[in-house]
Amino acid sequence: MLYLVVVEPLLPLLVGAGLFMLTRSHLIAVGLSALGFGAWGALYFSRLSLDGPLSGALYGLGSEGFTSGLAAFAGSGYVRLIAAEARRLGTERAAIVHAVGIAFAATAFVLLLVTNGSDKVGLGLYLVLLAWSLGAAVATGSFGGVVAMAAFALVAMVHGIWGAALATGSRDAGQAYIAMFYVPPLLVPVLATAAFGRWLGSSLRARRSHERPG
Repeated sequence: MLYLVVVEPLLPLLVGAGLFMLTRSHLIAVGLSALGFGAWGALYFSRLSLDGPLSGALYGLGSEGFTSGLAAFAGSGYVRLIAAEARRLGTERAAIVHAVGIAFAATAFVLLLVTNGSDKVGLGLYLVLLAWSLGAAVATGSFGGVVAMAAFALVAMVHGIWGAALATGSRDAGQAYIAMFYVPPLLVPVLATAAFGRWLGSSLRARRSHERPG
């Protein structure tokens, strides 16, 4: 279960990030990841398909290649975002945003997993996420990093709900993953909050700099 909800989604993301760091090319990172994971999917599903090996292989190649390519692109884009924010904000500020964001995502996943995807826990975590988005944007001036970490946290929350459904043997475990479609609309308030926080932080820092003597 943990392999399905944790390892399998994270592996192409990490591979894409690693390939981009080695090649500095999104195209190569995405292409190699899609080909590699697509080949694995073709081999895996060719053995399981009831319609024959060829049908299963084509399905595995398409589904695994496409989804892994998207995940690899997210990973390579994330590496580029970290580098850009480190240059603009400084290494320390960028590291704080991303470290806290990853820690929050991991915590949210575990909490939803052990509480069987509790709606109250999910709502509380989302409100904390909004508060963190505001505070992080004000304190560091980050926007892209805050939004990226919020998106990562929301995806982790969906996987926590999905994992809880799988662990309890729920017949609706597959439908639990439909919550992934709520991630884009849930990001809209995060975008607004992070944008306001960045503006507020910039205004406060500018005011303090003008108030300094000399």
